[in-house]
Amino acid sequence: MSTPEQNKAVLERYYEECLNKGNLDVIYEGATEDHISHGTAANGKEGVEHLKEWVRLQRASFPDLHVTVDDWILEGNKVVSRFTARGTHTGDDYAGVIPAQGRKLEIPGIVIDEFNGEGKIVESWFSMDSYDLATQLGAFDAPPA
Repeated sequence: MSTPEQNKAVLERYYEECLNKGNLDVIYEGATEDHISHGTAANGKEGVEHLKEWVRLQRASFPDLHVTVDDWILEGNKVVSRFTARGTHTGDDYAGVIPAQGRKLEIPGIVIDEFNGEGKIVESWFSMDSYDLATQLGAFDAPPA
């Protein structure tokens, strides 16, 4: 049975190696094959491959993506991380619709991760203000005249 501190260590490695450095294979170390992700797609998506693709898309839009965890809450088999994501939109169109304009992004968010007894993430609930993100990236700016 994994401890809350061991579960936190799994997430610390995920944030640093996967999100911040782009080592996407770290996902396989920390999440189950049938992981369920809420908030990264409508109605939740199943599978570690979805999670890997979601991270790949974030890093493709923000090559300098850096996520800092501001607070940790450990309770039983769940770990809550309140984070701030920062990056510059110099890569791919974000979500396939917002073209890169070189704008800086700084946005807070929260993730609740549930672990199984072996210390692997089985389900995640992700929350971030999509309107704020789109605004920072210029999605609502008037088109050039």
